[in-house]
Amino acid sequence: MKTMFLAVLLSVCCAIPVTAASLDELTPFLSAQYFTWEEYSGGRRLLKESGALFSGGIIFEVIAPSDTPSALAFRGKGEVFGGIVDYRGETQAPNPVPVNTDVSYVGTRQDLDLGYRYTAGTWFLEPFAGLGYRWWLRGLQDSTSESGQRVSGYTEYWQTGYLRLGARGRYRDASGVSLFAEGGAKYPFYTGNSVDFAGTGVTTFRPEGRWSGFAETGVTYRHLKLALSYEGFRFAASPVLQVGTQRYLQPESSSDILGLNLGWAF
Repeated sequence: MKTMFLAVLLSVCCAIPVTAASLDELTPFLSAQYFTWEEYSGGRRLLKESGALFSGGIIFEVIAPSDTPSALAFRGKGEVFGGIVDYRGETQAPNPVPVNTDVSYVGTRQDLDLGYRYTAGTWFLEPFAGLGYRWWLRGLQDSTSESGQRVSGYTEYWQTGYLRLGARGRYRDASGVSLFAEGGAKYPFYTGNSVDFAGTGVTTFRPEGRWSGFAETGVTYRHLKLALSYEGFRFAASPVLQVGTQRYLQPESSSDILGLNLGWAF
C-alpha cells in the first residue's frame, strides 16, 4: 500500500509542468483533536473510546499554469498523530465482562489530491479527487474488570487506503483576510487490522469500507491560519476468522475526529 501511494505521488508530480507551476501554499500546522472510536454488533454498542489526540504536519499545494484563470492544482498533506484515550467497553466473547482501561494511539496520514481550480477575482473554486493512506497502532492497556478479573491488553496494527472526492474554495479580501472551506466524502477501498495473537501468530482482519465525510473551514490572516476540521471513518464487520480454537472478527466500527488546527502559511 505504501509503495502504491509513493508511485501515485511520483506520477502526479511528473505530470505537472514544473516550469509553469507555482507554489500556492506551504503550511506547517499543529492540531488538537477530539477522537472517538466505537464498535457495534447487531446494533448493540460493544465499546467506546474517546479523548484527545495531538498531531503535527504540513500542507502544500502547487498550481499549473500559475497565470491563468483555470489551472490544475496538486495538493498534499502529511501528518503524524498520537495520544492516549479512555476505553469503556467489554472483553471479547464468548464470556464478555465490562472493563475500563486506556488505549494508546500513534500513527501517520498522507493525502494527495488532484483538482481543477477556477479563479475569478478574489475567490476560487476547486473540485478535486484524491487518494489517502492512514496507518496507526491501537494499543489496549492491561486492566482489571469491574468483577476483579485481570484483563490482558494487546495491540492492533491498522492501515487503510481511501478515495477522496470533494471541493474547496477560498475568498480573500483587500485587508489580507482569507476565508476558506472544503468538504467531501471518502471511501476506504482497502483496510487491514493485524493482531499478533499469542501462540498463533499475526492474523489480519479485513473490514469492508463504507462512505464517510470530511470537512474543514477557517480563516487566514496574513500568515496565521486557524481552522476547524472534521473527519469520519466507517467500516463494516470483517469476515469471521479461525484463530486457534476460537473464531474472531473485527466488529462494525466507526471513528469521528474533530480538530482545532493552527498553522503558519508561507
